[in-house]
Amino acid sequence: MDYKVEGNLAYVIDDLGSYVFDNSTHLRLSTDKQPESAGDTATLTVGIYDYLGEPAPENADVQLVINGKKQTLSVTEGVSSVTLSGEPFYEVTADAGGRRGAALVIGSKPEPPKPPTLTELSVENEKLRMEIARQNADFQAYIEYSINEQTMLKEQQARMNEDFRNFMESVTT
Repeated sequence: MDYKVEGNLAYVIDDLGSYVFDNSTHLRLSTDKQPESAGDTATLTVGIYDYLGEPAPENADVQLVINGKKQTLSVTEGVSSVTLSGEPFYEVTADAGGRRGAALVIGSKPEPPKPPTLTELSVENEKLRMEIARQNADFQAYIEYSINEQTMLKEQQARMNEDFRNFMESVTT
């Protein structure tokens, strides 16, 4: 690897090509292990390195974004760590004002849920049909009850009207 430093710019040529860094230091993220479940913990280490990849004993406030949540980590003498727990997968990015940032994926991203099988869908469909049939039967029973109540009230009103007419006739005679 060949390099040249002019002021705050680092020119690097390696097997993969040539690069120009606008700062002579950059961030690097590493972890002690890959979590296998949400119960596992992993230690995320943030380091400041020079353009040669050697640790740089500098201080900085590093802005971390871990699974979309921001937090600030104070890096002292070029290195600092934070413990991650509660998730089987972490997407981490780091930025420290002016230094080249870093990104790291920790753990295995959970597989998306598998679509239900035709058998599972037909079982769920049958449950829904039975629930709809039950609700329809309940509604039909309520309608019949309401019609019977309305008929009974009409009959009762007719009897009361007849009793009132009879009372009025008896008073007038």
